[in-house]
Amino acid sequence: MIIDFRMTPPMNEWMSLEEGQRILPTSYLRGYLGTYADVAFAFQITTDDLIRSMDEAGVDAAVMQGEWGIGDYRKQNDAIYRIVQAHRDRFVAGYLCVNPLEDDDMAKVVEKEVKERGFKGVNIQGFACRLRANNKRFYPVYAKCQELGIPVTIHASINFSVDRTIDYSRPIYLDEVACDFPDLIIVANHGGWPWVTEMVAVAWKHPHVYIEIGAVAPKYIGTPGTGWEPLMVYGNSLLQDRVLFATDNMLPPKRCVEELRALPLKDVVKEKWLGGNAARLLGLDKKK
Repeated sequence: MIIDFRMTPPMNEWMSLEEGQRILPTSYLRGYLGTYADVAFAFQITTDDLIRSMDEAGVDAAVMQGEWGIGDYRKQNDAIYRIVQAHRDRFVAGYLCVNPLEDDDMAKVVEKEVKERGFKGVNIQGFACRLRANNKRFYPVYAKCQELGIPVTIHASINFSVDRTIDYSRPIYLDEVACDFPDLIIVANHGGWPWVTEMVAVAWKHPHVYIEIGAVAPKYIGTPGTGWEPLMVYGNSLLQDRVLFATDNMLPPKRCVEELRALPLKDVVKEKWLGGNAARLLGLDKKK
């Protein structure tokens, strides 16, 4: 079973093209537009396109995650709910997003979304609001996630914003969070690059920390000299049960699956990365 642990809702599901053309070019995402796509192209992608790309790659299921950074976080959560409800066989879980800069009680938002609409996790995009993962504004959300027994996924890698430091997303800040919430399941999005050794150390230390590799071409993970060597070593041994495959909508799933299968990993480890670990984390292995 292949599971894409992180897809995000198409922008046209929760924002109009006109709004995007007005907001995106001056937002923190403007660096991403130059790296990955322009505004118009970003709004052309549909949910059906995502499902077709999954079919082409042989991806069985995906987690649909919110990723607040601009606009109304509520609209994005509504979009995730609609998508998951309409395609429950493909999007097996929805993870809501939060905006810590709003006056809303985000812990109450999380509890309401989980209990009333069935969300299964929370995504934190700290650098988007210039907050590190260990900022105490997030602590009520972490406490609620730990109480509810749901994962929190946190951006832990380079960001391409041109108006803020990449330090906001260093994996070392997850160490403090894991120390303060020892039963909280933490998924570090994007694998921790360029601090991969640091990321591996945090995951080795804390048994509830997972490493997700979304938006990274697997061939680079397996290429010597790119900085991914620690993940290849420990992800093939001590941490083989805590690496999660994902695309983050940034790369074609078919390419990513093929490149991951070509990595110099044990065959059993490849299957764990591609879906076995995610199935266990999502509880899908118990439904067989």
